[in-house]
Amino acid sequence: MNLIYFKTTAASLTAFILYTTVSAVDKKLTLEELFPTDRVLDVQITVAEKDWDKIRHQSRDFVSALHEKRKTEPIDGPYDYVNADITIDGVKFEKIGLRKKGFIGSQSSSRPSLKIKLNHTDKEQAIGKLTSLTMNNNKQDSTIVSQYMGYSLFNAAGSPASRCAFAKVTVNGKNLGIYSHVESMRKPLLARAFGDNNGTLYEGTVVDFYEGWEGSIEHKRGDDKPGREKIRQLIQLLENDKVSEEAIGKLVDLDAFYRYWAIEGLLGFWDGYSGNSNNFFIYLNPKTDRFHFIPWGADALFRKRGMLNFEFRAPISVKTKGRVAYRLYQLPEGRERYRKTLHGLLKEHWNEKNLLAECDRIEALIKPHLNREQNRFSRSLDGTRDFIEARRRDIMKETEDAMPTWRKEPKPPPVIAAIGKIKAKFSATWMEDSPRERTNIGKVELRLSMGGREVSLKDAGVHASWTGSFGRSSKPSVRIVATRADNDKQVSFDLGMEEDTFHAGNDIQSGGVLKEGRGFSFGPLGMQFIGGKTRLTSAGMQEGDKVEGEFEGDVMKLIGMGR
Repeated sequence: MNLIYFKTTAASLTAFILYTTVSAVDKKLTLEELFPTDRVLDVQITVAEKDWDKIRHQSRDFVSALHEKRKTEPIDGPYDYVNADITIDGVKFEKIGLRKKGFIGSQSSSRPSLKIKLNHTDKEQAIGKLTSLTMNNNKQDSTIVSQYMGYSLFNAAGSPASRCAFAKVTVNGKNLGIYSHVESMRKPLLARAFGDNNGTLYEGTVVDFYEGWEGSIEHKRGDDKPGREKIRQLIQLLENDKVSEEAIGKLVDLDAFYRYWAIEGLLGFWDGYSGNSNNFFIYLNPKTDRFHFIPWGADALFRKRGMLNFEFRAPISVKTKGRVAYRLYQLPEGRERYRKTLHGLLKEHWNEKNLLAECDRIEALIKPHLNREQNRFSRSLDGTRDFIEARRRDIMKETEDAMPTWRKEPKPPPVIAAIGKIKAKFSATWMEDSPRERTNIGKVELRLSMGGREVSLKDAGVHASWTGSFGRSSKPSVRIVATRADNDKQVSFDLGMEEDTFHAGNDIQSGGVLKEGRGFSFGPLGMQFIGGKTRLTSAGMQEGDKVEGEFEGDVMKLIGMGR
C-alpha cells in the first residue's frame, strides 16, 4: 500500500477520518482476517494517559512470582484492566479492556505486552467467537520472527498451536512498533485443533508434574475435577523411575506428545516445556481422555543451546527438563521413537530454502513499521538464518545412528522460600548521589534473623536515593547498610518502591536483594531477597528531603536454580 501525503483543511481531515474508520457494528472482522500472512495488522489504541501509565508501570518481581505458595496454587497476576478503545484495520471497538501481560523476562514500561478484552463492557462484542486478543512485544526475541515462524511450523506439522500475525501497534498516536499478535488460548482455537472445545485446559508457567505441586498448574477452563485427578495420577506415575511408556500413554496422548516434543527440539525452544518446564498448556481432550500439550510463549526459538542452566554436555537435538520428556527419554524405545519423529520432521517440514525465503519476506514486510527499540532486528535475524542453515547438519551429526544418552535428572521448579526476618526503623535523607561505601549515615534501628538465629550488626546506616547507577534509572529506594559483628562482612539491601507509591501514608510493597560482602550470585546458596511492607511517615525525592518510616518483612532465598 502506498502512502499519499496531502495537505488538507481541518474540516476535510475530520471527514477523512470519519470515512475511513467504521464501528464494529458496521463492519465485521473475521478470525481469518485477524491472522493475515501477507500484511501487517494496523492496531490503534486510545486510552487515558493516567491509565496507560498505570499499565506501563505495573510489574512482576521474582519474589512474588516464584513464592513458595505457588506450589499449591497459581500466583495471582499483578495486572489490572483499564477501559480503552481499539481500532483494528479501520474497525473500531469501544470500551474494551486493556491490561499488561507477561512474566518476568517480557516486562517493559515503554512497550508492554498487552491483553485486549473485547467484551470487557459489552458482553456481546467479539470477533467470530474470540473475545480476547494477545499482543506480545517480543522483548526476549530481537529477531521478532520466533512466534510467527514457530507456531506456523507446529501447526503445519500437525501439533496444534496458536495462529500468529504481525501487528503495528500505536497507543495514543505513538508507534510502539511491531508486535506478535498471537491467537489466545480460547474455545475457537480448541475447537479448530481438537474438534471439541468442551475439555479441560490448564496452563503451566515454570511448573511441572512433581509431588506436592499438583495445585500449581493453573486451571483455565472446563471441568477441573477430572482434569486435576489425572494430573495427580500423572505425578504419581512420574515418581517411579521405572515407569513404562505404556503407562504414561494412558494419560498423555503419546503420538501427539512426541510430535510436540520433537518440534520443540528441532526449533531449539529452550524456554518451553521440554527445555524449561515453562510456557505450555495441557488440554484434556474429551475425544481421547488424554492430555495434549500445546506450546505458548514461543519467543525463545532458533538457538542451538538454552539461555538458562547452560550445559555444554547436553544434547542439542533434544531437551529433557520437562518431567514427561525426561522419563520417556530414559527408555530405549522412547529415545528411538523421538529420533524417528525428529527425522520425520526434518524430512517433511524443514525446508531450508523455504525457511530462509520466509525470513527475507518477513524482513521486508515488517521493517518499515519498527519502533526505534527494535533496531537490532536485521542483525538478530541473521542469527536465525544461521540456525536454519546449520540445523539439519547439527542434528544428523548427533542422531544419525541413535539418540545420545542423557541421564541428568531435572529438579523441581524453583521457589522463593522464607529463611529469615527483618525489621527496620529509619530516619534518612534523600541523596541524589548514592554513597555506596558509607555505612554510618542516617539513623536506623535494625533487627535481622536468619534461620531462627539473631544476627548481630554494627555500624548501621541508611539513606534514600534512586536505585541503579545512572541517576533516575529505576525506583526510589531506602538503602540500609550495616556490618556483621561476627565476620565484619558488609550487609546491605534496598527497599525499592514504585515512584507513584513513594509518599507518606499506606503500607507500600517493597524489597530488593540482600547482599553480603560486595556482591551476590546464583551459586549454591542462591540469591537472598528482602520482601515486605514499608510505611513512610515522611517522604521526599529532592536533595536533602527527609525520608522516615518503618519496614517489616522476610528474607527469602531462591531454591532450585540450576538443573
